[in-house]
Amino acid sequence: MDTVMERKIKIDEKKCIHCGKCINDCLFGCLEFDENKIPRHSSLGSNCIACQHCMAICPVGAFSFNGKNPENSTKVDYGNDVELLNLIKSRKSIRAYKNENIPQEKFEKIKEMLPFVPTGANINDLHFSIVETKEKMNEIIKLTYEKIMTADDNLPLIQLCKTSYKNGCDIIYRGAPSMIAVAVDTKKAIQGCENADPIIALSYLDLYAPTIGLGTLWCDMALVMANQFPEIYSLLEIPENYTLNYTMLLGIPDVKYQRTAQPEQFSIKEIR
Repeated sequence: MDTVMERKIKIDEKKCIHCGKCINDCLFGCLEFDENKIPRHSSLGSNCIACQHCMAICPVGAFSFNGKNPENSTKVDYGNDVELLNLIKSRKSIRAYKNENIPQEKFEKIKEMLPFVPTGANINDLHFSIVETKEKMNEIIKLTYEKIMTADDNLPLIQLCKTSYKNGCDIIYRGAPSMIAVAVDTKKAIQGCENADPIIALSYLDLYAPTIGLGTLWCDMALVMANQFPEIYSLLEIPENYTLNYTMLLGIPDVKYQRTAQPEQFSIKEIR
């Protein structure tokens, strides 16, 4: 974890109203009032995880963290519950994509969103490899099926992929022009979060993608192939000390769903 010196706070004393909200909201008690009721690091300051709750909660914008000014933060707006619920209800796995590259501006929006996904203890333990072009995807697809066609038929998944490919169907990548692979630094991740953090991140992407006109598919088969064949893994350029955790296909949908499904209810126990 970084040192306290790298987690500097700055208080605009003219703005500060001494409400103590930053102190009360600190998870690890890293803040306290000084003799003038101005927030400062407490003796527990080394426990700071840089979550920036202190800066986010200040009602007057008097709190700055690590040189990040509150004026540069986006104002919190939780949106409309009806629209958000409809987005969740409308979410679909997309298995048919337009044969075109995703516009670069959409990737920029994804990259703007990704730093906000939560991780255990706010540890920066994730890496995202984004295959942005059909050309690179085609290289991955070509290599995958070259490996599959010469692999052992005794593996059920390999046999299924071979048969489908011979029949002109790519059941792994589904014609997607893009793919996102998320890897985790298992040594850096909080114990118990090494599997959860990547899945949470892709869940955020899964919901965000339709709002910018993109469709997604959780692709365990692409993950299996990358782990089965080192040459494919290499094309994803996973950094050293990171382990590939999951892959998600991405593209402009070539289908349009007109209504939500009507799923069966999960088991729910109301405890009152």
